[in-house]
Amino acid sequence: MIGELIGARYKVIEVLGSGGFGHTYIAEDIQRPGNPRCVLKHLTFSSNDTAVFQQVRRLFQAEAETLERLGQHDQIPRLLAYFEENHQFYLVQEFIEGHPLSTELAKGIQLSEVEVVPLLEDVLNILEYVHAQGVIHRDIKPANLIRRRQDSKLVLIDFGAVKTIGNTVAETMGETSLSMPIYTTGYAASEQCLGRPRFSSDLYSLGMVGIQALTGSHPAQLPHDYGTSELIWRDQAISSDELAAVLHKMTRFHFMERFHSASEALQALRKVISTAPTLLTTSPEATATTTLISEPTRDSENSSQITRMFTASNKPSFARVGLAILGTLAIAVLGRSLSDAPNTLPWQVSRTLTPPGISLESDRISTGSKQLNRWSSNPPKQQGIDHIAAGNYDKAVTALEAARAENPSDPETLIYLNNARIGTSKAHLIAVAVPLSSTLDSAQEILRGVAAAQNEINQAGGIQGVSLKVAIADDSNQREVSQQVAESLTKNPNLLGIIGHGTSDTSLAAAQVYQDQRLVMIAPVSSAMKLGEIGDHIFQTMPTDQQTAKALKDYMVRVLQKRRVVVFYNSNSQYSQSLTKEFKAALDYSGVANLNVIEEVDLSRPDFDAEDSVNRAIASKTEVLMLAPDNEVMDKAIRVIESANRRIPILGGDSMFTARVPKIAKDKAMGIVLAVPVDVTDTPFLQRGTKLWGQRDLISWRTALAYDAAQALIKGLSQDPTRDGVYRALSEPNFSVPGAKGMVSFQAKRNQLPSYITVAPITTGSNKRYLFTPLNPRFSNSTLLNKK
Repeated sequence: MIGELIGARYKVIEVLGSGGFGHTYIAEDIQRPGNPRCVLKHLTFSSNDTAVFQQVRRLFQAEAETLERLGQHDQIPRLLAYFEENHQFYLVQEFIEGHPLSTELAKGIQLSEVEVVPLLEDVLNILEYVHAQGVIHRDIKPANLIRRRQDSKLVLIDFGAVKTIGNTVAETMGETSLSMPIYTTGYAASEQCLGRPRFSSDLYSLGMVGIQALTGSHPAQLPHDYGTSELIWRDQAISSDELAAVLHKMTRFHFMERFHSASEALQALRKVISTAPTLLTTSPEATATTTLISEPTRDSENSSQITRMFTASNKPSFARVGLAILGTLAIAVLGRSLSDAPNTLPWQVSRTLTPPGISLESDRISTGSKQLNRWSSNPPKQQGIDHIAAGNYDKAVTALEAARAENPSDPETLIYLNNARIGTSKAHLIAVAVPLSSTLDSAQEILRGVAAAQNEINQAGGIQGVSLKVAIADDSNQREVSQQVAESLTKNPNLLGIIGHGTSDTSLAAAQVYQDQRLVMIAPVSSAMKLGEIGDHIFQTMPTDQQTAKALKDYMVRVLQKRRVVVFYNSNSQYSQSLTKEFKAALDYSGVANLNVIEEVDLSRPDFDAEDSVNRAIASKTEVLMLAPDNEVMDKAIRVIESANRRIPILGGDSMFTARVPKIAKDKAMGIVLAVPVDVTDTPFLQRGTKLWGQRDLISWRTALAYDAAQALIKGLSQDPTRDGVYRALSEPNFSVPGAKGMVSFQAKRNQLPSYITVAPITTGSNKRYLFTPLNPRFSNSTLLNKK
């Protein structure tokens, strides 16, 4: 292959690796000035089976799209091209100038804590982004971490696209003996070795890298406790108790006992950093000056001060290790002394501490002492958060007001500002649980509804003179995490009600915990029918899937006058399954002849092909496509819209109401019709919200229903501010409260039916955008479909 020209453009100059179904080369791009280097990955397999070849092509394209998305992060190589040539498949990625971390972790070399902490932080920042895209790397190890020459940052490479596709092909061909493990012995968690990797599997691997750096020993050489299977390493490293605790939790044998997200691990690591008031951070090779770090940065989009300083010189230094040992010992002593000091929890209400022995998942729950939204940077906001953590509420108010002026659309800022204004005064405490680290847009829509209700009641003097304090909880849109968050929340006796969670799946997972502890939960966005069956302490402000399904059926039959439909759904989602089931039931019991679901297409299948599915549906004389995805498969649902390209009417459930749909599909999304719970167009709620948040399009049906949930809790608290009192109030047959649109009641289904919305072009000057808008009754859906 050396010297061969691939794709009439890429000249192979060096072999990087080969095996199984793939080869990796360094190549020169001869069509760019200077012939810059790139990495060329070649997928090879031998099969005359046309079906296998088509499956490989689909998988290859899907994997390339994933790499394209991941490459938007600065510390992940960009995908430059992907193509097919002579029935072979190729990926071209950015070549990273630098050296692998494995050269810094040569056998026997031990790094100091002040070198290991920024290493872990650097990679956790990358994993936070990777996991938010729904991707598990599966092979975190020193050889896959490149120290970039230009800035000394670590770059994560080798996402195993070739291995993933190759293994799928091997299974399809029945040649499982050809499969290649997508992990490296010593760095892989037990569940990953069994073929069931999780997000925390990547955290395990990174933790093993950190332990290797501290001990100088390869992970495979470290002993394990035969009784617990836990790793034994502390006796081989100099480390503070704080850092050791983080690494221990990252590398627990059972995944349930590890951090459940990179964000959670990152917050724990930053606590380690914050315990060190002074650290000597230079090496003789870099400079002779001494640097004092007084406070670590908390900007998640940039490396910390420690990271920036320590990557200035990467050569191991005995002098630096000696200084680090002294610094580490100082940190350990300081940490122990602080742990013996009285603690003020962020859950204070009226200066009352949570009773001893109650454990709170504080890394995921905050009333203002930490920033849970890691996707934005706002220095005044962080200053306000720091002041709240220090108990300086007046300064916090000033800083958070400045943060609001800088970014009025951030609901977390407004909630923390209202909490800071309360200070140490008496307050009623409620919580809202959302997927902030996973699905930011919908999480913020929910938070805006709660923040608006809190702002209104507190400005009006509170609930019979007592202000409302709101805690925010992040469940990362993961069922297991939502249960843990629920358990932490219920243990706080001051908490009087919960609004959440952000999806039907997480709401269903957490609801039983709240029911068992007799804490009222109001689900603002869950439409799952099963939620209402869990218990009497679980309430919903959203119409059920049964109502949404009926609305979609009515539009298909009465407006479109169509009979044959193909449904696209996610078999791994409770919400998606529920809406699909109710839609089919609505067709069955409609009394209309010849209503048929021609096919149910599972969007979660690895070989799903949007274009092929749409073409197959049209060829089978399907008249309508109905999309019922959850957020995990939303990108695939959008590809269905793009592939259809207005050749066939498309209906969708409320989950499709996300800015990504019109933003990505643009004019191809014109004419789709969604059934959403509530339309707040031309309502006082929308007018107030536009003034509060600065933009009209930030207020959605999720915002409205979260506002309704908050108003219901506020009325319950006004009648009896206890857990049982709130439950009794909401359970009364005549309970009702004014909401964003109409009255909120739980004893009967809400009078308002789902509303229909579509996508239409909005032109401002020379700028043309596509946005969701209420369906105009003056024109038919077919008009939009045919308008090119």
